[in-house]
This record gives sequence, structure tokens and C-alpha cells, in this order.
Amino acid sequence: MSRRYREPLDKIECHGGVPTSFAWRGQDYRVSQVLGHWREDPGWWRRADGAPVRIEQADLWRVEAGGGAHGVYELVRQGGAWRLDRVWD
Repeated sequence: MSRRYREPLDKIECHGGVPTSFAWRGQDYRVSQVLGHWREDPGWWRRADGAPVRIEQADLWRVEAGGGAHGVYELVRQGGAWRLDRVWD
């Protein structure tokens, strides 16, 4: 079971582009393992009125991390900003 948050990270540290630690809701987390990484390429979507909407490319990282609480977290980098997208129980 997972919960979706889509909240910005307080901070993130990366080594070679790979997340190594992050802070969310005032808690620090250290990445112990990268479980997966994938890229969602930009796409074109249409609004109800038919106008196109440009979606930016997103890099998604599923990581195991501990600190505030040990668990599995999905981190997303899109347009230069990072957010915590999902947490697995």
C-alpha cells in the first residue's frame, strides 16, 4: 500500500545525479539503496477545451531510506525541482 504526497523536498543531496539523502517535513533521510530509476518523457496532453498542455520530462527514483522513518520513497525531479511523490508502507 502506498500514499501519494507530491510535496516538495526541504533539501536533497545527490552524488553523480543519484539521490543520497533528502529532507522532508523537517526530517532527514539517508538513502540506503536505490530500488529503481526511470524517466517519463515529455508528452502532449489536451485540456477539455482541446488546447495542448506541455508536460516536462521527469526522473523518478524509488529508494529505500531511513532516518525520520525507514521505508520506501519515490522521489521525482521535474524541471529542476525535487518532490517526494509517494511513500510505501
